[in-house]
Amino acid sequence: MVNNMIAIKSDKEYREWVAELSQRYQKCQIKAASSVNREMLLFYWTLGRDVAKMKAKSRWGSGFLRQLSSDLKHALPNVKGLSFTN
Repeated sequence: MVNNMIAIKSDKEYREWVAELSQRYQKCQIKAASSVNREMLLFYWTLGRDVAKMKAKSRWGSGFLRQLSSDLKHALPNVKGLSFTN
């Protein structure tokens, strides 16, 4: 068994395949992170659009954004980035 493991590790084609798999995995991770970032940016952009469209500040007063932040943090307790300053 040990001899088989040594033979596999010393096989050039196997080492190249492992390297290629590692590169593919890392590329997929980057693509996934980019996709998540794109979707979150779209969410924040549409949130801003919705707030502007509803004229929320004039409709509900100057404390509206602080209240919205608080309500979203309560509704989504495990989500970061919903602070009043964001």
